[in-house]
Amino acid sequence: MRRKKMRKSLVIVLSLFLFFSIVSAEESRYTEHSLARLSFLTGNTFIQKAGDLAYEEGIVNMPIAEGDRINTTEGRAEIYIGNGNYIRLDTHTKIDFTALPSVENDLIQIKLWTGNIIISLESLYEENNIELHTPDISIYILDRGFYRVNINDSTNTEYFVYEGVSEAAGESESILLKDGQKLEATRGYYAEYPLELMAFSGDSFYEWSVERDSLLRQHFAKRYLSEELDDFEYELNTYGNWNYVPPYGYVWVPVGISPHWRPYYNGRWLWYPICGWTWLPYEPWGWVTFHYGRWHWSIQLGWYWIPHSRWGPAWVRWYHWNDYWAWTPLSYYGYPGVIINNIYYPNYNNGSYPGNSGALTVVHKDKLRAKNLSEAALTQVSLKKLETTRFYRSVPAVKNFPKPISIEKLDGRNVLLHHSTDKISINGSRTLKSPSEDKNLRILRDPDQTRIVNRTFGYPSSLRKITEKYTTGSKDSKSIVGRAIRYFSSGKSQYMRSQSNPYKGKSTSKVTSSTAKRTTSSVSRQKTSSSQGKKRSTSTRTVKKKKK
Repeated sequence: MRRKKMRKSLVIVLSLFLFFSIVSAEESRYTEHSLARLSFLTGNTFIQKAGDLAYEEGIVNMPIAEGDRINTTEGRAEIYIGNGNYIRLDTHTKIDFTALPSVENDLIQIKLWTGNIIISLESLYEENNIELHTPDISIYILDRGFYRVNINDSTNTEYFVYEGVSEAAGESESILLKDGQKLEATRGYYAEYPLELMAFSGDSFYEWSVERDSLLRQHFAKRYLSEELDDFEYELNTYGNWNYVPPYGYVWVPVGISPHWRPYYNGRWLWYPICGWTWLPYEPWGWVTFHYGRWHWSIQLGWYWIPHSRWGPAWVRWYHWNDYWAWTPLSYYGYPGVIINNIYYPNYNNGSYPGNSGALTVVHKDKLRAKNLSEAALTQVSLKKLETTRFYRSVPAVKNFPKPISIEKLDGRNVLLHHSTDKISINGSRTLKSPSEDKNLRILRDPDQTRIVNRTFGYPSSLRKITEKYTTGSKDSKSIVGRAIRYFSSGKSQYMRSQSNPYKGKSTSKVTSSTAKRTTSSVSRQKTSSSQGKKRSTSTRTVKKKKK
């Protein structure tokens, strides 16, 4: 009897522990793809943040959030949206990201105002949804592939499907397009039904995009990153070397850095309501190494990066002293790292932090948002003088963050930008017929529902991911709590499969290139049938297929 009561009490304690652990994990109200990445530039690109009326010059690794506008002038830009997928902008192109993935949904929604874009998709999960809206048509991508959209002199829209399956929705009907088809539309009406693409050599924008795919999707003889980070293998192989360090496995060591360099030093801090203080690294390889994994230091290698597949805005611990803010990279074990007398301590667990640590970056409070913190930070000589100074744990507050912007249509394609009270409204898009006029017309997502959700900032300090995906609703019998209750109530163990090691590299026999020529010939796709048959919850539609 006594044993039974003890078992019941243990079940209750364990259930409460797991419950609060899950609640704590769900405080992070973003996913790894809630921020896109400006991954490559060939010229001038400007970004208008959702909470700002002014443009700023875009640089590689700049995060792109929901509501941001990207405008190219005499150069081209490439935007990484995750899972081997890229959006590329030609010169003189303007787009808005009206939706990006969040905890609530996986929608990626883009508004193309002018210019040309190419969408290159290496993978597309069934639950993902990518939409592209122009003043003339709306496009819904149903499968991975290679797509292009041109807006010609603000008069009509040309849509090319080199590879893939997608749906174009106009004023009266939706049309399914497959490999090697082209469609033209003006103000919601099709100039003609889809045409077969003739032999297409491609212009310079097309060739540039194909070349980028060939470069990014190379296969290497030996791989060191997990499948989730596979897109960054090329960058790390270009800018550093791999070394085996037990017990972490293969770690990456950057080359060409200065002796006084340390992580989260050469860049700037940006604030996003969805995830808080986010690091913008100026190193070309910085996106993966500062948003994933952890940094350690040794006398033999210097600073080295330990891969891990969980994303975060910045894996640092914040500290404060008088009029100064400071931060230091977290170690593999989730504690701030300390370097004293050329000895690295990865498990430093104290409420204060030594001011003379070689891992610390310190700036005056007025310089926290400086555009080049490596110049604003205290020098190593100054830090050594802080030997007796103790920094105490604290996170900078954010004051007077700009309100989101509403976009109001004026004459032609001009828009008026102004601050709104609580959300972003995209009121400049074409108005389609009401559903009552045509029941077969696809009902588009209400643009007024596009918003920025103000969430508490912060990010986990532990490597272990407690919940792989956030869901709503009650837990089923396969939940962790359910397994624990069954274990203690029945006295029998239950097998729980562990995940594979994310650091284990994959090897192939030789180096090859995975990018084949983009052609207009049709290719067989296993997912086509399932994609065509997938119903959309918003409305029904009539899909007209081209007769062969």
